[in-house]
Amino acid sequence: MQEALNDLESGEILSREQAALLRRIYGRELFSVHWELRLLLYGGILILTTGLGLLVAKHFASIGHLTLLATIALGCAACFAYCLRHGGGFSRDGLPTPDAAYDYVLLLGCLLLGTLQGYLELRYQLLAQYWNWWLLVSALTYLLCAHYFDNRLVLSLALSTLGAWLGVKTSLLGAGLWDGTLRDNALFFGALVVAAGAVQTRLGWKRHFLPVHLHLGVNVLLAALVAGVAPRATGPAYLAGLLLAGSGSALYALRERSFAFLLYAVLYGYLGITIFVFNRGHWSSEGGILYFLVSAASLLTALVALHRRFRSAE
Repeated sequence: MQEALNDLESGEILSREQAALLRRIYGRELFSVHWELRLLLYGGILILTTGLGLLVAKHFASIGHLTLLATIALGCAACFAYCLRHGGGFSRDGLPTPDAAYDYVLLLGCLLLGTLQGYLELRYQLLAQYWNWWLLVSALTYLLCAHYFDNRLVLSLALSTLGAWLGVKTSLLGAGLWDGTLRDNALFFGALVVAAGAVQTRLGWKRHFLPVHLHLGVNVLLAALVAGVAPRATGPAYLAGLLLAGSGSALYALRERSFAFLLYAVLYGYLGITIFVFNRGHWSSEGGILYFLVSAASLLTALVALHRRFRSAE
């Protein structure tokens, strides 16, 4: 590398300053802390909003309702005002981020908006037993903000909140964890999220949002299919659906060189097959231990080999 830099510098392809900078990077004197800073910002926003929520829940009587309402509302308005001032406005395509804080200020504004809605419901019981509709209002608001401000963090928040609304709405009808109704709704939601991302991409609308749709949608879809493998009546159909969806995820991973989707396919597939096999066979404790030792070792070896192939292809 040093010889190549010397040749480029002597050939006047690189200036002395450029070559010196590349030598420092190659010698690891300079390194990027971009993702570390983003993680710290994201963690700080979550801690701040969690602390605010706990403060509201514990001390709202002593602080005063109007004071809390005004403080949260002003903080939320300040965040959105900052984003409106510094953002580039709506566009069908991706927009460059104005500064490092922009995405996280918008995320903070959205979370403060959710805190404000929760406080209003806690204090004034505006929707009473229909409080779960606040989740739908929040999800649609976040979705609008994500598309207007071109923010994938808020898009993730919007889709997960929409899924939470669907889950809460189903549970209020008396559905248990992963029973038929909730499982079917999860299948519908996962497929809808994936389809929405595909349609958006097809129409040339926010193409860079597709990975967010796929990561969430594929995980929800595969998890719901795994949950349906255990019952003897529906198990074979759900296992077939799991293998089909997993194959689609693996094919997408190979086409787009995205190891995460291959990992989803393998792990969920392994979990589903294991549940199916153990629910329909009589296994001794020794046989079960042997199965997990052999299958887990084989799975780990295959994943390491596949990851190396993906790395080498890049």
